[in-house]
Amino acid sequence: MHVKELLSLKGKVVLVTGGAGMYGRSIVQGVAEADATVITASRNLEAGRRLADEFASSGLDVHALQLDQSSHKSVLALKREIEMRFGGLDVFVNNAVSRPMRKYSDPLPAFEESMRVNATGMFDLLREMIDLMIACGGGSVVNIGSMHGVFGPDFTLYEATQDSPPDYHFHKGGMVALTHYLARRFGPQKIRVNCISPGGLWVDDPTIFPTVFVERYIQKTPLGRFAQHDDIKGVVVFLASEASAYITGVNILMDGGLHA
Repeated sequence: MHVKELLSLKGKVVLVTGGAGMYGRSIVQGVAEADATVITASRNLEAGRRLADEFASSGLDVHALQLDQSSHKSVLALKREIEMRFGGLDVFVNNAVSRPMRKYSDPLPAFEESMRVNATGMFDLLREMIDLMIACGGGSVVNIGSMHGVFGPDFTLYEATQDSPPDYHFHKGGMVALTHYLARRFGPQKIRVNCISPGGLWVDDPTIFPTVFVERYIQKTPLGRFAQHDDIKGVVVFLASEASAYITGVNILMDGGLHA
């Protein structure tokens, strides 16, 4: 098969959760540019529709559906609608994340809320979408983790600026372990499960990335910059496509060499 065909997602139905978010927008655009039919799903349906309309105006096949990842009823409704409207699912990019904690000392209910959405809710959604892909003869799951799920935080980056909340490290680390588990369990059903663990995505907003944090981060990163919006596109398309047909159970660290 020609390499362009291997990387093509033409004829594939791809679900991207959290598609209007920071990395989500780039992921939706990337898989749509690879000729997939893309569904973006999140709680904010209007934001999803605006994103879908924007990409549709560029000739990309993007649709918006609603999903509350913390609700099993909502997960099942999404599953039914995908099956009814699109005939099934080929690729699930598991990208949505809730960030209720901002610092280590936040009240315990914030950690509990994070686990309700990012652990229990995420597993519920994965299980239902995998069932849908098995019914279609196989597929690819691409979990969007974080370098924080693989390595402990470098607190020297955060001194006098912000904090690195513990819940994010906990559930992103669990996502890597779950990737290994699911790859082993569902390989015989032709389901591939892989993970991408990105580093920081550049946002020109000093309330998110104070100047001193930016200077420290760039100095510590061998490639000398934050991730840009295009950086994740190719990695997701590779793992979603037949170009990675013999790859499952891996975690790709996409951090500019920060942890080399």
